[in-house]
Amino acid sequence: MDAPFCLPLQRLGRHDLELAGGKGANLGELIAAGFDVPEGFVVTTAAYYSAVGPGPHSFAAVGRLAVPGALAQAIADGYASLGAGPVAVRSSATAEDLPGAAFAGQQETYLNVQGEAAVITAVRDCWASLWGERAIAYRARLGLDESTVAIAVVVQRMVDADLAGVMFTADPVTGRRDHVVIDASPGLGEAVVSGLVTPDHAVLDADNRVISQRAGGREVTIRAAWGGGTVTDENAGGAGGAPSDGQLARLADLGRRIATHFGGPQDVEWAIEGERIAIVQARPMTALPPAPVPLNAVQRFVGPVILELLPRRPHPLELSAWSRSIGRHVEGLVDGLVGGHVDFNDVAVTTDEVMASYVPPDPHPTARTPLRLLRTLWRTRRDPRAWRDDPAYRRFDADAGTLAALDVAGAEWAELLAVPARASALVDLMTELRVGYLPGAVGAMLRLRLLLAVLRRSELFGALILELPTMTDRANGTLALIADQLRGLPDLAERLAGLSPAAALEAIRRDPDAVDVRERLEAFLLRYGHRETGSVLLLRDPSWADEPTTVMALIQLLLASPDKTGTPPFAPALARLLHDPVLTATRSADWVGRLVTRASAGVQVREDTHFEVTRAMPPVRHACVEAGRRLAAAGAIDQADDVWFLTLEELRSVPDPDRAGGARLREAIGRRRALWQELAGAPLIATATLYPERDDSDALVTGVAGGGGVAEGPVRVIHSPAGFGALRPGEVLVCPATNPSWTPLFSRAGAVVVDHGGIASHAAIVAREYGIPAVMGTGTGTGVLRDGVRVRVDGDRGRVTPA
Repeated sequence: MDAPFCLPLQRLGRHDLELAGGKGANLGELIAAGFDVPEGFVVTTAAYYSAVGPGPHSFAAVGRLAVPGALAQAIADGYASLGAGPVAVRSSATAEDLPGAAFAGQQETYLNVQGEAAVITAVRDCWASLWGERAIAYRARLGLDESTVAIAVVVQRMVDADLAGVMFTADPVTGRRDHVVIDASPGLGEAVVSGLVTPDHAVLDADNRVISQRAGGREVTIRAAWGGGTVTDENAGGAGGAPSDGQLARLADLGRRIATHFGGPQDVEWAIEGERIAIVQARPMTALPPAPVPLNAVQRFVGPVILELLPRRPHPLELSAWSRSIGRHVEGLVDGLVGGHVDFNDVAVTTDEVMASYVPPDPHPTARTPLRLLRTLWRTRRDPRAWRDDPAYRRFDADAGTLAALDVAGAEWAELLAVPARASALVDLMTELRVGYLPGAVGAMLRLRLLLAVLRRSELFGALILELPTMTDRANGTLALIADQLRGLPDLAERLAGLSPAAALEAIRRDPDAVDVRERLEAFLLRYGHRETGSVLLLRDPSWADEPTTVMALIQLLLASPDKTGTPPFAPALARLLHDPVLTATRSADWVGRLVTRASAGVQVREDTHFEVTRAMPPVRHACVEAGRRLAAAGAIDQADDVWFLTLEELRSVPDPDRAGGARLREAIGRRRALWQELAGAPLIATATLYPERDDSDALVTGVAGGGGVAEGPVRVIHSPAGFGALRPGEVLVCPATNPSWTPLFSRAGAVVVDHGGIASHAAIVAREYGIPAVMGTGTGTGVLRDGVRVRVDGDRGRVTPA
């Protein structure tokens, strides 16, 4: 045999990952470093391949295998070397306990295994667990190749623990690297790891002093049973003690030393037996937020609005080909309006071009600030509605049309790679227009606010500034007309209700009576199809035209809401204002009407310039996709989608796909993919950093008050457009963030609760537009709230409580 079937833990280290799996390699490393790890051995991956062979396999087939005689003897000899007493048998997969892939709970663990035959059976059952449904699904999410996975098994002397649990050497909630978090419970640690108990919880500071502590629930206690296996004592109550401050300090010191040894924060499982503290597992912490940074008032206000545009981590090519152009747009707005300085590279913090964290922008004044402020003040006199008549917009419109007409499939390589720069120039033109016309919009809004305050009619402001229709309103109106057309075809409309969006589109395309519907839908996609399905920062997500099922899902939603479509009327608010006795007496209604129109144009300018910016997105996306296709066809990269892990600069360094230097590109792709997986699940900013905890014990979640009063209803959590059809009338829409694609959902929702965003974000504005309560910036709404649970949403106080 090229490799042994069984090896003692003390002979292993991090270089033995392929032989011993992540758990076994880490434990061997700890033993070599002098930590107290229970004695044991590893049944290696060589043993697994000898008995099972390369995958994929089925759980049932592996579970029925007979362990070959030579291998069974090797396991028996290893067990005898431990004294043939009680042992713990734990899986140790080759992709396990790695940065970004903890595999916690995906394979099996067997405690207090006694007897040679029982140990051999437990080893085989650990092998079989590699092919259980949950383990397969976990690997699929990480994109791991099933033919390459293998499993080793760790067999260790059993620790009959008085106390056991888990320790994190950084705070998994706040991201603080100087805190250690310890969860503990009497008995074996399986009760904590499997979530069967509410553990004793302690947080220790950099000096290993307890700064926060909470008693556990003692719901159960798991102990070793006589003769093998475990026994679970239900309703254990106060059985067993909590760890003392001295024990917590010892644990924290051990944890910090382990983290220092491995060079990063660790998730450590430990057990205390008498005076002994044994380490039974250590692995890198996954999904750890970035370390917290202090934020000022401006960052706390702006931070949620920008984070709303980052529902996921951008890929390297997204950042370099598009997101930085939007970043430069923000820099230009801050400079052009107030002379402030912002650097997008300080906002989107990267490691090897992979975005590692998000820091809300913190504009700083410059020598230009006084002059810029004076110019902005002078521009408040402008009519914001005039921006489409500006020569800069005419240039933008012409160049955007030319770029959209480019045939990327027939373009030369150099022409293809020039598309991002052409799109960036379009974004710069829109920056110029926004700097020129937003001051007039803001000035009109401020004058309207002042007037309403004098008239004591401030409650009308939200409705009044939405008087003018935006491009989003027009798009939604067109969708409502398509829904009305389908209602005129009742047989087809009834069929669509039970179909997926893709099947519904196909049904419309095939129905001979739906010619008018098809024509209007095609016209809609031609006019509005460049809209983003995800975010203006996320280039990889398809546009409406690229993924028309998103549009179809909205039409189906409107079909199911016949009594509440289109945009809400605002005429009553304007009529009430213009009939105010003071305005009537002073004969100033006409002047006030013009002021309302100008103030309303502020929202229109903001929304419609965003609409125009997104016209540049599809050509850039198509160019990137085509570049990936050509590189894959030339054999320079393995698959077209790998292109998203390259940068625009790396693509520009390629003279043509046939001379791409595939080894260099593959190395960059592999390196960044590994970093991407390491960061998988980790937020770009800790929730606790951006949304400070509020003392509101009776609330399920709290956030920023978005207005709209109070409403009750069952929760419906929707993460993406794919779930639009699940929303029922009157339900509370709970989502990570929204964009214009989500607007029709507000016609059905009774209230909206959003993880990210502030009072100026899309969800808050549209919720006020529809008169429904909104709570923004909860940070944890989609994680805490569950489908079907009835809640009370207070949009005026920013609270969600049980109904």
